[in-house]
Amino acid sequence: MTTHRPDTMVGDVSGLDAANVVTTLARVLAETPGVLPTLHEIATRSVDLVPCDWAAVAVAERFTRRRARLADSTDDALMERVAVAAAEAGDSPGLAAFEAGETVRCDDLAHECRFTAYATQLVARTPIRAVLSVPLRFHDATLGVLTLYSATPHSFDESSVARATLVAEHAAIAVEAARSDDRAVQLQAALEHSRTIGAAIGILVERHRILPDEALQMLREASQHTNRKLAQVATDLLETGALPEV
Repeated sequence: MTTHRPDTMVGDVSGLDAANVVTTLARVLAETPGVLPTLHEIATRSVDLVPCDWAAVAVAERFTRRRARLADSTDDALMERVAVAAAEAGDSPGLAAFEAGETVRCDDLAHECRFTAYATQLVARTPIRAVLSVPLRFHDATLGVLTLYSATPHSFDESSVARATLVAEHAAIAVEAARSDDRAVQLQAALEHSRTIGAAIGILVERHRILPDEALQMLREASQHTNRKLAQVATDLLETGALPEV
């Protein structure tokens, strides 16, 4: 098992290789909207760019025994077995990389000294024999972790680490940009829903000569009765002039 600071390996990639990695990945990620689609591209592209046999990427404020909500991989069934092994062992290269903000490399799981319980289970349950985990760092914060897997021991050399570091650097930028875009979209949707609900309340107040709280309760009852979101019921009222019968 070896560890590396993320900023120490970039120079080990040849100029042409680095340019190809950066150009290809940056273009694809810049054109991908949303966090989950971005994570999918990161995992998929990593297999060819590093290269490796499987890849998984997860974003979270902290990692627990449950799989991160924002995550993707190139083999969900295999990664489920990996997640179970990590949860049972209580430690993994991915968790260590996330917590320390450093790259962690396990060259041969059959002879791994640090993550022994994790390594033993992976060797027994999966074809994985080498692991490389790289933190996604942005402005001195760790957003998540990119973990690469190989069926062959000692697959990840210094060039692999350098390539993975480049991928992780651009992945972190893309993830943060995608999260910002998602937050903006959610805020806009919330504002639009708020206006719609407010307009619907105004209609009910004027029509029934009731208080705003009573009008809101009418919308809520209609929402529960029809099993539809409050904003959808409000939109229907604005468009049709009527609430569904409760």
